[in-house]
Amino acid sequence: MLETALTDGFAITAEFGPPLDPDPGPIRAAAGALRGRVHAVNVTDNQAATVKVSALAAAALLLQEGVEPILQITGRDRNAMAAQSDLLGAWALGVRTVMALSGDPLKVGRYEPLATHVRDLDSLGMIRLVAGLNAGELLAGERLATGTSFRIVGAANPLVDSVQRLEQKLEAGLHLFQTNIVYDVDRFAAWLAPVVAAGITDRAPLLVGVTPPRSTRMLQHMHDNIPGVEVDEATFARMRGRTGDAAKAEGIAIAAEIVSRLRDVPGVGGVHVMAPGWETEAVPAVVDAL
Repeated sequence: MLETALTDGFAITAEFGPPLDPDPGPIRAAAGALRGRVHAVNVTDNQAATVKVSALAAAALLLQEGVEPILQITGRDRNAMAAQSDLLGAWALGVRTVMALSGDPLKVGRYEPLATHVRDLDSLGMIRLVAGLNAGELLAGERLATGTSFRIVGAANPLVDSVQRLEQKLEAGLHLFQTNIVYDVDRFAAWLAPVVAAGITDRAPLLVGVTPPRSTRMLQHMHDNIPGVEVDEATFARMRGRTGDAAKAEGIAIAAEIVSRLRDVPGVGGVHVMAPGWETEAVPAVVDAL
């Protein structure tokens, strides 16, 4: 499903954060809400440095429910052995797309004094590791009789990442980019133009991150604290004074309009819709609004 959308159309993916409690019900419910509306669903890996149900287990449940997962895997929590073991297990379970990430720093959550930030693999190292599995070989030289053919996804940070940084990820083996959140489409398009001119989006499609805001406070936090996220004044103005359901409705409208504008930006292959904490409500609403 994702392959067809990337090749022939405009791909729409969503993000799903597994729950804290080991209950498969919310995961299956999320699959029901997202199935048929998006082409694939990213399953986050202990997002914001907090403990959640295993991303691999959640991806397996999504597969059972007929939803194509994109398994996020971070180097923060795994040494090189554990990362390879999880990836081999993912392939055996039917996962065909993985997103290689360094992982949020432990200081973001509660576990900085309790857990170790494993530093065997950063995002580039994880991309190279998955590419090695695709070539049929583990890091220590073991050969696989059953090879993998993962689609490898990596992050692109608008306004921050240079053409050279993105080329490094391509050379490491990446097949698809997903960007951080975009609100200022004009500013994003200006950043993207040299990326397109360098031929990067010809080598790997690029999906743009879109997040429906729920409040002005949320927008201000992202604008001030997340590198590469710039919220334009027009978006702030639309959200000011709105609360509750009115704020949600306006946020959905903003996100849908951003997606519509992104369709016309050269080099954009689709969007990745993120709505932490209300994805099963917001993602279908954004897609339906399109």
